[in-house]
Amino acid sequence: MAGSEKLELDGALERLDAMLARLEKAVIHPNPAENELRSLRVAHEAMREKVSHALADLDGLLEEFGEHG
Repeated sequence: MAGSEKLELDGALERLDAMLARLEKAVIHPNPAENELRSLRVAHEAMREKVSHALADLDGLLEEFGEHG
C-alpha cells in the first residue's frame, strides 16, 4: 500500500471513529431540548383538554341561561 493511500485510509478511519463517537453520545445522552419538547407537548395536550371541558361547561350554561332567560 502506498503512503498516500495509507494516509487516506487512516483519515477515513479517524472520521468514522469520530462519527461513531458522536452517534454513541447522541444515544446515551439525548438532546435536552428533545425532553423539553416532549414535556411541552404533554402540557399542551393537557391544556387543550381542560379548555375543551371548560368550553363544554360554558355551552351548557349558555343553553340553560337561554332556556330560563
